[in-house]
Amino acid sequence: MSSNNKSNLEAVIKGIQNNKILEVFDKYYHDEIVMYENGDSTNRVGKAANRKAEESFVNNAKIHEAKLLKTIIDGNNTAYEMFMDFTYGEHRIKKSQWAFQQWSNGLIIKEEFVEIKTPPTPEPSTNIKSNLESIIKGIQDNKILEVFDKYYHQDIIMYEKGDSTNRVGKAANRKAEESFVNNATIHEAKLLKLLVDGNNTAYEMYMDFTYGEHRIKKNQWAVQQWSNDLVIKEEFY
Repeated sequence: MSSNNKSNLEAVIKGIQNNKILEVFDKYYHDEIVMYENGDSTNRVGKAANRKAEESFVNNAKIHEAKLLKTIIDGNNTAYEMFMDFTYGEHRIKKSQWAFQQWSNGLIIKEEFVEIKTPPTPEPSTNIKSNLESIIKGIQDNKILEVFDKYYHQDIIMYEKGDSTNRVGKAANRKAEESFVNNATIHEAKLLKLLVDGNNTAYEMYMDFTYGEHRIKKNQWAVQQWSNDLVIKEEFY
């Protein structure tokens, strides 16, 4: 783990805010960088390919605001949420997105961008890391409903790739969890990354399960906000 990840990440964010995207890309990104936009890395493998993509954005976009909302820093894994207001071509775009970084020798070697909605600020919590570890263990031990009942807030809102349809409140979300439990058999749930920073956490998990008659294998990010030691918002990508 590099001790410079925090300061380097701050420099990357400042570069975005000061319209120096190419300068920080050249300085802080690894030659073997792979970037993902909502899970897609097409034409985003390697520094040369990614610089072309960054040049295209810089040449066609005018940034009006880049407001940092949250950062998570945990060893070689970091993440930040940013509100972006920019014009691309003739289109004005306003959105919040998470960016997840993996670092190697002080340089970003993997970065994933996922668009999300800006959440409310929760109250401070104290037992978040152990509670999150219990949730993960519950998934791995096929005790999803037990950990849901124990560690999720009454006002929980869940999003699947930005969609919260029928996922507002604990009762509605429990029905959704029950439906998954009753129809799915989990073969493997392997934790890949875990990030904990105050009331904001995230983990990446490899999932291998059968749902109905379909065998599904995928990697998934889950991002949590906590209030009083309970998950009040969770987003899956």
